[in-house]
Amino acid sequence: MTDSVPEGMDGAREMVLALADDELCIGQNLAWWIAVGPFLEEDLALTSISQDELGHARALYGLLGDDVDALAYGRQAHEYRSAHLTELPCRDWGETLVRHFLYDTAETVRWAALADSSWEALGAVARRALAEERSHLRHASGLLSRLLRTEAGCTQLLPLFDQFTPLACELFELPPDCSADDLVAAGIVARPLSDQRAEWQSAVDDAVASVGYQPQWPADGATPASASGRAGQRSAHFAALHAEMVEVLSLDPTARW
Repeated sequence: MTDSVPEGMDGAREMVLALADDELCIGQNLAWWIAVGPFLEEDLALTSISQDELGHARALYGLLGDDVDALAYGRQAHEYRSAHLTELPCRDWGETLVRHFLYDTAETVRWAALADSSWEALGAVARRALAEERSHLRHASGLLSRLLRTEAGCTQLLPLFDQFTPLACELFELPPDCSADDLVAAGIVARPLSDQRAEWQSAVDDAVASVGYQPQWPADGATPASASGRAGQRSAHFAALHAEMVEVLSLDPTARW
């Protein structure tokens, strides 16, 4: 076991980069809600969750190199590996809640699969992050459950599941030339991505089953052809999001995370 990228495991580096980019984009988007949340408790909750996600991103980038700022902010757009779901602005609070639930349900599964990684440093990051993600999920699940007990909540939120679940499937995809079988065989990841995705999908189904709803899942966990963030193709929203990320650096190039 090692604290650096395992020798010959470039796939592990690519996987971690994708996870870090997901966390960076989600954290940045959630930060938009600071001081504009629908009520004070949500303002504070989303601010805290945003800070956690950005902290996870920083820890993951730190596994890949010493210059965290260059990794997080200094790459060209096509070098990012974030899932398109994480790049959506979601300026409607209902959209943010549904994505929050889908994403953090996925995160609890993904981090758990890394908690005992043979890449020791990655396992340590995963165990710390998993405790926080479980708290995030309790927040999302509790709020979603309460709102789905109302007719207005069902009317607003349930259609968003059909809109976002196909994009969310990309969270369980890897960048090109990154072999899931090799990662499992090396002990980097405990379970195949297909198993992780099935567990996540079951948890999402259970969350909305109480209101008689079934999300329209794409066949075999496929994602829309337009969602190819893992391959370096950015969504239409990435440019504006990235401009927010580097705003401080554009004013002060010496600033550090």
